[in-house]
Amino acid sequence: MRRTVYFAHTTLDGRISTADGGFWEPFPWGEQEEMAYNNEFFRTADTWVLGRRMYEGIVPWWESVAAGNTPDDVPEMTAEDREFARLQHDMHKVVVSDTLQATPGDRTDLSRDPVGDLWALKQAEGSAILLSCGPALFAVFMAEPGLVDELLIVMHPVALHDGPQLYAGLQRTVPVKLLSATPLTRGAAILRYARGRS
Repeated sequence: MRRTVYFAHTTLDGRISTADGGFWEPFPWGEQEEMAYNNEFFRTADTWVLGRRMYEGIVPWWESVAAGNTPDDVPEMTAEDREFARLQHDMHKVVVSDTLQATPGDRTDLSRDPVGDLWALKQAEGSAILLSCGPALFAVFMAEPGLVDELLIVMHPVALHDGPQLYAGLQRTVPVKLLSATPLTRGAAILRYARGRS
C-alpha cells in the first residue's frame, strides 16, 4: 500500500497562515538549502492531494513558473525553484472540493469523498502520496486510523496571535513518533513524524 505523507508549513504555535490567508513574516524559506530539501522530498511522490484553497494558492503560481515565467512577486527564480516547478507539474493532483469545477485538459481530479478517495489512491499502484490541506480536512483525514502514515511539518521561528491552527479541529488524540529533525540555517526546522496508533 502506498505511503501518505501530510506536508505543511506551520508557525511555532501550529498556525498555517495569517488570519487573511497570507504568509507570516519572517518566512525564512526559498533559498537553495530549503528548496533542495523540498525537492528531494517531492521526488519520492507522484500524487499530490490538496484542499481547494491550497490548490488555488499554490498550483497556478508554480504552473506559471513551470511554463517558464518569473512571477511579478519574486525578483528571480533559482534552479531549485525551477526544478520544483517541474516536479509539481508532473505530479497527479487531486483537489478535495465541492465547488471547484474541472476544465478540459485540467490535470486535476476532483473529489467529494475525501476519505474514500484517499484510501483508493493508497491502494493503487504508484509512489508516495503527498497531502496538503487546512485544519478542517486535516481533522477528517486524521480521524481515520491508518490513512495518513507520516507528517512532515516545516516549523517556522515565529508565533502568531491569529490565523488558522492546524490541530484545532482534531477529533481524537494522535500519537506520533519523531523520525527526524532537520534544522535549517535560516531558522526553520523540518520535523518528520510517523503516526502511531490512537
